[in-house]
Amino acid sequence: MLIIILKIILCSALCIAVYYLFLEKEKMYRFNRFYLLFSFLFSYVVPFISIAVQVPEIENRPGIVFEDTIQQIAITKTQQESFGWMPVIWIIYVLVSLFFLVRSLRSARAIRKLSGKRLIYQNYRVMVTDQNLSPFSFWNTIYLGKEYIKNNTIDPRIFLHEKSHIDQKHSIDLILLDIMLIFTWFNPILFFYKKAVTTNHEFLADETVLKSRYDIKEYQNLILDEIISSQNISLTHSFNFNNTKKRFIMMTVKKTKFIFLKKAAGIAAIITATSLFAERTYTVNSQISEGNQKSSKATDGPFIQNVKNLHSFPAKEATPDYFEKTGTNKPSSIEIKKEIAKAAPQDTISPKTAGNEGKNTNVNIQQDEDYVQAQFPEGEKSLRSKVGSTLDTSIFSGKEKLIKSTAYIHIDEGGKVSQITASGDNEAFNKEIIRTMTAVNNGVTWKPATKNGKAIASVYKLPATMSFQ
Repeated sequence: MLIIILKIILCSALCIAVYYLFLEKEKMYRFNRFYLLFSFLFSYVVPFISIAVQVPEIENRPGIVFEDTIQQIAITKTQQESFGWMPVIWIIYVLVSLFFLVRSLRSARAIRKLSGKRLIYQNYRVMVTDQNLSPFSFWNTIYLGKEYIKNNTIDPRIFLHEKSHIDQKHSIDLILLDIMLIFTWFNPILFFYKKAVTTNHEFLADETVLKSRYDIKEYQNLILDEIISSQNISLTHSFNFNNTKKRFIMMTVKKTKFIFLKKAAGIAAIITATSLFAERTYTVNSQISEGNQKSSKATDGPFIQNVKNLHSFPAKEATPDYFEKTGTNKPSSIEIKKEIAKAAPQDTISPKTAGNEGKNTNVNIQQDEDYVQAQFPEGEKSLRSKVGSTLDTSIFSGKEKLIKSTAYIHIDEGGKVSQITASGDNEAFNKEIIRTMTAVNNGVTWKPATKNGKAIASVYKLPATMSFQ
């Protein structure tokens, strides 16, 4: 969960930074509005986007042999549980969310409580309030004090400004941002988005007025006259929105010839964010794998498709002398063997324990009947396929004869891989096993092991043996 939150914050920060650097000062308000809303929502979606990455096929490597079952070591905590911070974090989250919810409801209630005369003015709903309020709009209604109507007429510049907010449905943007603020207030970039969106709304409304060929200076003087010290109601678009300097600058700015390039920068930011923050799923070229299998069948080569094609033998007998005595061809293969691992206390799962080359160190501790082992999200068959396709055996000279390594994949209660270690008699093989397992498990969330229905941490154990002709 923390990784997802971090990705959301970093992605939204990248997108809003591109907006302020390249887009805000350009006179392309509609594109900017689309960019702000899309990039904001996109930053919340991108951590859940999965990108398939093709694992390159390595040539001239030994065939891979896997057993059907890979056992695991469960981590059971024997010491007393430490103080849990999660309930406290959830309480803080709910309290802050309630604060923003109450604040939004109070703003909506303040608008509903406004009293005055309702009328239809040029096919638009207008509320003439008893209070001396500066003109503002919300949803499909314009609100203003009675002193702004003279001879049953509203100043056309004020009316056009507020009318444009209604026509372009700017209230929807603000309501969406307010809802997101209630539930995701922990994202500080959200406040920058809200300010940028509101400012952009004012640019759009000012543009509508100036397109009607009203004098810019007179319109600016009207805005200055309407600047008052009272605070505007949240969720609304006030005519005297207090960002006067930016509004006046944008009224006189001209379109530049770099608009297209700056739009491209905004699109590039979205593409970059996708590549940086999306989940990666590693896939294997099935056509290449099938081709390798067909080739091995035709040439009767060393590629072994299934462990059943080998003579049945324990790991300790898989030596060069064994093949010489039996007359069996020495398979160029990596064999992921089955080991029955018992439940291990957390203190026993350590690099020192891993140094025993996959030997059982806790044979006297029995697993509970209610224990369910962790599962790779795409199944064990997919895990074996990805490991076999990713492992680079070209780093070995072939003189090693027989080498072994045991990989330990540490999986936490949330299904995330927290650590990968390996032990064995060949350091290069250990490093390659760690690299392979890291690549295969990059961005992958396992289904965690459970004990008595509760998710627990566990260690997935993969003993591997590689022999060369």
